[in-house]
Amino acid sequence: MDKKVTKVSPADPMDTIENMESPSHGKSLISLHYNEEAVDAENVGAAPVETMTYQQRWIRDNIKMRVCTKFVEKPTNVNSIQSEAEPICRCGYPRSTHGQSLSSGTSGMEDWKVDTHTKATRTNAFGTVEFLGFGENERNYVRVDVDTKMKDMMELMMDVWGLEKPNLLISVTGGAKNFTMKQKLKEEFRRGLMKVARSTGAWIITGGTNAGVMKHVGEAVRDYGLVSASTNPIIVIGVATWGCIQNKEDLTDSECRGKWPASYRLGKKQRPKESFLDPNHTHFVLVDNGTQHQFGVEIPFRAWMENSIANMKTNTGKNASVYVPVVLLVLEGGPGTLETAHQAVANNTPIVIVQGSGRAADILAYAYQNSIGEEIGATDQEGKTKKITQTIFDASVEAEIRNQVEENFGKKNLVRHCEMVKETLKNRDLVTVFEFSIGGRGSSKDIDRAILQALLRANKDQIFDQLKLALAWNRIDIAKSEIFTDDRFIQYKEGVNRHRNKDVPSMLFEIMQSALILNRVTFVELLMDNGVNLKDFLTKKRLLKLYNHRDLYDSSSNMMQEINKNTQLYQLLDKIRRKNGNEKYISLVDVGCLIQDLIGDFYTPWYLLDPKVRDLDVEYLLDGVSAKCMGMPGIKKGILSMATGQKQETVENELLTSDEYQVPDFDNPFQELFLWAVLLNRQEMAKILWKGGKDATAAALVASGMLNSLSRQTDDTELAKKLKENSQEFSNLAIAVLNECYDVEEKKAQNLLIRELEHWGAATCVLLAVESNNKKFISQTACQTLLNNVWMGHLSLDNQLLQLLLCVFIPPLIFPVIKFKGDSDQDGIENLQEKGVLRDKKRKLEKQKTLSSIPVKEEKEDLQVDYESKPSNLSFWKKLYYFYTAPVIIFAHNVLSYVIFLGLYSYILLVKFNKDVSNEEIILIIWVFSIFAEEVRQVTDRTFSNWTPCSLLSQYSIYERITIYRTSTNQNASHIINPSASNNTQSFRGKNHSFHPPQKMQSSSTKNFNTKLHSYITDPWNIVDVATIFIFVMGIVLRFLRFDSTLEAARCVMALNLVIFFFRILHIFSVHKQLGPKLVMIGRMLKDLLYFIIILMVFVVSYSIAAYSVMYPNSELSIVLVYNVMRLGYWNLYGELFLEDIEREEPDCSFDDSVYSNGSLPRCPSAVSRYAVPILMGFYVLFCNILLLNLLIAMFSNTYQIVQENTDQYWCFQRYRLIYEYYTRPTLAPPLILISHMALFIRWIFGKCSFCLSSQPSDLIKRFSSDKARELVQWENMIADAFMNRLELEEKKNIENRVINTQESIHELFFKLDELQDLQATSGSSGQAPISKAPVNQVVRMPPQMDKRLLALEEQMQQSTVALNWIMKILQEQEKNTRVAPMLEDKRENEKQKKEKDKALVKNTVEERKRLNYKARLPCYPQSLINRFPVPDHKVSWEIPFPEYDPVIYEAPEVKEHPYWADTIDLIFMKPEERIGKIKFNEYDDLNKVNRKSYVGTYQVQDGLPLNPTGRTGLIGRGLLGRYGPNHCGDPIVTRWKRDDIGNVVMKEGKKVLEFVAIFRKDNKLWSIPGGMCEPGQKVSQCLKAEFTEEALGSLVEDSNMEEKIKSDLKIMMEEGEEIYKGICDDPRNTDNSWLETVVFNYHDDTGKVLHPFLLRAGETVEAASWLEVSSSLMLHSSHLYYVQLVAEKLNAFF
Repeated sequence: MDKKVTKVSPADPMDTIENMESPSHGKSLISLHYNEEAVDAENVGAAPVETMTYQQRWIRDNIKMRVCTKFVEKPTNVNSIQSEAEPICRCGYPRSTHGQSLSSGTSGMEDWKVDTHTKATRTNAFGTVEFLGFGENERNYVRVDVDTKMKDMMELMMDVWGLEKPNLLISVTGGAKNFTMKQKLKEEFRRGLMKVARSTGAWIITGGTNAGVMKHVGEAVRDYGLVSASTNPIIVIGVATWGCIQNKEDLTDSECRGKWPASYRLGKKQRPKESFLDPNHTHFVLVDNGTQHQFGVEIPFRAWMENSIANMKTNTGKNASVYVPVVLLVLEGGPGTLETAHQAVANNTPIVIVQGSGRAADILAYAYQNSIGEEIGATDQEGKTKKITQTIFDASVEAEIRNQVEENFGKKNLVRHCEMVKETLKNRDLVTVFEFSIGGRGSSKDIDRAILQALLRANKDQIFDQLKLALAWNRIDIAKSEIFTDDRFIQYKEGVNRHRNKDVPSMLFEIMQSALILNRVTFVELLMDNGVNLKDFLTKKRLLKLYNHRDLYDSSSNMMQEINKNTQLYQLLDKIRRKNGNEKYISLVDVGCLIQDLIGDFYTPWYLLDPKVRDLDVEYLLDGVSAKCMGMPGIKKGILSMATGQKQETVENELLTSDEYQVPDFDNPFQELFLWAVLLNRQEMAKILWKGGKDATAAALVASGMLNSLSRQTDDTELAKKLKENSQEFSNLAIAVLNECYDVEEKKAQNLLIRELEHWGAATCVLLAVESNNKKFISQTACQTLLNNVWMGHLSLDNQLLQLLLCVFIPPLIFPVIKFKGDSDQDGIENLQEKGVLRDKKRKLEKQKTLSSIPVKEEKEDLQVDYESKPSNLSFWKKLYYFYTAPVIIFAHNVLSYVIFLGLYSYILLVKFNKDVSNEEIILIIWVFSIFAEEVRQVTDRTFSNWTPCSLLSQYSIYERITIYRTSTNQNASHIINPSASNNTQSFRGKNHSFHPPQKMQSSSTKNFNTKLHSYITDPWNIVDVATIFIFVMGIVLRFLRFDSTLEAARCVMALNLVIFFFRILHIFSVHKQLGPKLVMIGRMLKDLLYFIIILMVFVVSYSIAAYSVMYPNSELSIVLVYNVMRLGYWNLYGELFLEDIEREEPDCSFDDSVYSNGSLPRCPSAVSRYAVPILMGFYVLFCNILLLNLLIAMFSNTYQIVQENTDQYWCFQRYRLIYEYYTRPTLAPPLILISHMALFIRWIFGKCSFCLSSQPSDLIKRFSSDKARELVQWENMIADAFMNRLELEEKKNIENRVINTQESIHELFFKLDELQDLQATSGSSGQAPISKAPVNQVVRMPPQMDKRLLALEEQMQQSTVALNWIMKILQEQEKNTRVAPMLEDKRENEKQKKEKDKALVKNTVEERKRLNYKARLPCYPQSLINRFPVPDHKVSWEIPFPEYDPVIYEAPEVKEHPYWADTIDLIFMKPEERIGKIKFNEYDDLNKVNRKSYVGTYQVQDGLPLNPTGRTGLIGRGLLGRYGPNHCGDPIVTRWKRDDIGNVVMKEGKKVLEFVAIFRKDNKLWSIPGGMCEPGQKVSQCLKAEFTEEALGSLVEDSNMEEKIKSDLKIMMEEGEEIYKGICDDPRNTDNSWLETVVFNYHDDTGKVLHPFLLRAGETVEAASWLEVSSSLMLHSSHLYYVQLVAEKLNAFF
């Protein structure tokens, strides 16, 4: 059998705990005890692995348990749990559980050890457990070996159990037995713990049993966790000792297949040394070392597991993630809790102490609150001064701590416990005390804040780490209260920026990106308010990361990626990505295509236009692999060169450089992030970005349209509902902003509607609303006022309808009757006043006071804009032109033309439709052809760019094309593009302004014909037009066939065509406010009728076939049969029952086939039909006429109600479409419209494209100059901001918020009343109750009135005391013999005695700590995760028997590498007989040039290993020390007298105050004396000088200016050194076989001439150096406080 020694290695700082082997707990000092690893036998008869689940297989293959391999009988005693008939092994299990094949040992004669008498085997306890009587929830559990690798444990929890990574780890420690807390404190503890767990996604780790603090945590989960509406489950993991679990047999499975579930019952009676599992934990890890009834087995395992969890990173992005923070929550507890808290602080883990919970927690809270954190100025390695906080304990405080420890824990290990309390508070930033009190900070929200604040305080100098933690927890309240306070963050950022210009923005940007991806809306807003500039932040790379979610992908799994694939955005973009041929990543071009698909073809995102974006190398940006390294093809390089306008080499070099600190990639980053948030349906994020961006109205309309389109593309009902709600919210925002703008200034509001939006696809707000079918927006007053102006053209709005109609029929009346907008400036202003532009000017001025950025003077300027370019008196031809080009007149002419057309058509059908073709018919054909030509024009207008010689027209929006076309048909102007257009408004139609396309749009691709055709046929009236023309053509074709039958067919077709032409006139009614909505109702009802007919035909067809088959059986199949069958059922619906046919008898009919076949007589129905068919008809009519027809009526009523409720919206939207149609129509009506068509065609033939024409002022789109546009945008943004601020104030004042605030106030009031009642109840019997000492934490609280009276009395007493002291001082000065009052003298004497007693106690404690070898027995060995075997104070000496002593073997990795300062022979890993003579102890080692003699005399050597003369330490080997036996070192104590500013020595209590040189260590963050190890062959004096120079002077000795002075000062100082101590040093690095021995010299400068001006500087191995004042309250490394005490006593100084 192979043997190997189980070794223990510390955690390498560069490695994680997963790479560590768990330490063995069974290492003997007497012999080596090799770990014999037996091969595990497979379980015979086990079920096939194929039948198991993945979880079962994985646990069977990877998780082990530990079992005893040799029965060694334990001596029986009266307290034995098992019966005397069954012997018990030393492992704690009875003989029956060991098996018959195991060997047995002699009772009491053989030593039983865990490492030699146990083995690891396949675990037999895992699966899920159901607690009977506690619901049906099942919890995961597993029994694990104590030496299980942490890598396997992490895989078990993360992959097998499927837990998500925590953002926080809360380790709860405290009393293992049941204890009581105040009811209110218990409630606040439970509520606060669950709040922090839910809000941060934390894991909670406890002992897992149903007792003590674990039970409190479990009840918290039960009361506040499981009933929470949060979707994130509370994870509470119980780590318990398997051997101490009661009823553990219920959890085991003999076949090692697990139990799913295991039924576990909590008994009524708890057995000794056993505990039940807590039913409210979610997961259980049961640690097994092969023993039973031995507590504490899980403690080191739990520490390793917590460390492994802490080495994971949170899911907050690759660069914004942090290691999972750990916090220790201390609740009650005993000495073990003190050790746990002490070890946590040693590992830099913050702790939160719940004051008032009792025992250990209250002692620590008292020590923290009564100690002082004193800042000490020290010099670092660069010579800069830094502040280091030192915890100072007054002698009285130390005495009180000692008393409390003795009262709660007894005198056993008293010094050890007191020192642990003090050392736990050495770093005050790691300790937070939660104090619960009435009216204080002890509310339900405070304990969770205390936990989170503790973690932030632990990283107080790392603000960005704090911010990352707050982001991971999603606690904006913590970020605001702890990070962004008092300009702390800004000052820190400015300070760091002075040294590293790029680090701070980069870190902020990474945090910002993670906040965006994680949808932390409040954090995004907070970061934008505190220094994150989105222009610098948002680069193309970061935007691509946002769309690809690159920062959240886990390198070890694709879990996050799979989650992203389930989103609607990913599915849509992935479809476009594959269509565009992108293999790996989503590009911005894909995003642009999706946006265009959602909004419409008229919208062209700039992603599709900018060549730098279109040709972007996405893979390089996201993967970091440059196109140059990938061998990018020359064509692609050429494309990039063309896109950037640079040489190929320059492009490649730019690809290889960072893009974060160059010119911003996006001019409007808010817009890009806003679109991203909208596409992801992140409503709150989108609203925040909408508030910060520009073009508030347009952005809201775009968002509304996109969300509405997304809702139609999903099958998820809930998602579609949410998308529609969000779409409506943005629509309401757009409407609200528009109305606010309109109320302030109408003209500017209308300019907002028609302004060309450069950043929104060159569209307008009106176009965005129309294309997204936003009827509510179009129905707003601002839009309708705009449409009124468009509808009237240049005609004044004062013209009445009768006037216009009169002028249509009598054109000469145009000049005297019609008013034009350009008649005079005064008329225009008066007209605008009447229409409301200047109405209620006082109201507008009041609004402008709240919007300081909106100047009032602009009102008059804007009113004059329309008249600056118009003459005051219009000419005759201008008036005539303006009249006939007005859309309202074009509409009137078209209506009149259509009425004449219908009259002509009717006349032909009624009078002149014969074989001869009349002139009227020719006119009719031409007329219909002109209508057809207009329809062709409408289609070609949508696809004009496909057949024009120049393809540039496709680059513009639909309104631009409309304007271009109107120009081409109505103006005879020069056809050139004027690149030098200027003036206030650069519009597409203007007398003095020319059209020029946007530069960014000149590379847009044209849309295909199918898309344009689809846009045309989506209008129902266009379908009607196509149908009428097609039927008319059919009728004309039949008309000219010259057959009588075809002529009659043509007449029928033409008659039907006329009916449809008459239907077409309904479209004209849409202009009427009452008739327009009725057309919508008709359209909706037709859809309802279609669905109804489908249902109805089921009844009609079924009844018709059934009735006809009964009436006329065996009929011949023919078309007539189908007609007759359907005729029967259909006409029954209208009351035609055909009773005469059913009841017909001979001779009126015949049964003869030959008779009714030739039509002589009708066929007689069958005899049975006379009875069956009427009955069947009755049921048929009942269902159809009563049920179905009433259903149809209900459907119609519902449709009517829906439309009627939104009548104005439907009418306004229809009116817009009508106005839009006639605004774009040529001036002439059919059939004269052919003239306009011919003119257009001729111009196209000659290549004079319509877009080249000079333009007129457009009523639908305007392009403003940059200054004017910027002013308009700022005006809109200020109004939007004012509106949102007012909206937020209104929300705060609403009833719901008031009710919540009132409820909180009432809750707090009742809370205080309950506390007062509790206090009164406890003080009610104070007169009868015996006097007893109050608990440490108890704070007596008085009623308010009594409290005020006591405060007044206290103030008077203080004043009286001051007055008396002054009187006595005066009397003493006047009379030297005056004696002090006896009472005061006694009081002072008592205080002095108590003070001296406390100081003596402190002094004795220092000496006792040195004697008991306290530092060398600290639980956690330095710079590792190794825990010593616990050694009580009374078992330290080797002379005292300690049979249970089982120290741990440990040697640090750096020692095993055998450096020059370490022994090259590893004695600990050799057999005892092999060690003899390898190293000579108790003499000088000539081979290694090391003195192995001890200063204290001869030490013992046992089994070839030296024994520490001071006693047991709980650890064998060398640890961090290099030599077996004594390791000699030197410690110089350099002192001087402390002097004030004028040079006098400072005195305290009649003694001089001493100062000494101290260094601040990096490893344990403690002050110490500068000293170190002696090198081989080095003298102690040389070591003292070298170590002092290296650690306390640092780089000063390298300064040529200081070198000579330092050397001379050191020479003088060293000559006067005096030995203070020589012996063993109580150091935490000591082990049983290796220890430190030191010689302490004191170098004192009594005069101060040498050391008073002496400069200090920290060396490379230390953090800082300083002069410290000698005091007993200092906390120093190792035994250094004892050495300082010796120096103070020698010099008779204050201590």
